[in-house]
Amino acid sequence: MKKLLLIAAIAGFTCACNGGSKSPTTVTDTAAVAPAATPAADSSTASSTQALKDGLMTMKDGKMMIVKGGAWVAMDAPVTCTNGRKVSVNGEVSKGDKKRKLEEGMMIDNDGQIKDKDGKLVDTSGWD
Repeated sequence: MKKLLLIAAIAGFTCACNGGSKSPTTVTDTAAVAPAATPAADSSTASSTQALKDGLMTMKDGKMMIVKGGAWVAMDAPVTCTNGRKVSVNGEVSKGDKKRKLEEGMMIDNDGQIKDKDGKLVDTSGWD
């Protein structure tokens, strides 16, 4: 009797897991596909699985990179974020008399939010 209940439970579980499966769909509109470019060769950054937003900046191989048109390009001029932070070509972020140099893998978005290489927000209290 126990074996019969076990077999019934396994069969029920298998049917429940497979009952909602759908066949894979194919995307035909290439404009809907997110760019595959990432700032680093490995997928350790949080943004590698998300669509790239224009204005996102990162330090890669000692150079500042920025997203323009969905692709990473080298920064060629300083950028001022919407919260007043200024990001220089060498990776220095400043606001008022406060300065910070971005380390490899760190990112800052167009709103001035700084994230570490693991994608966690960096405490910037005291900058405002």
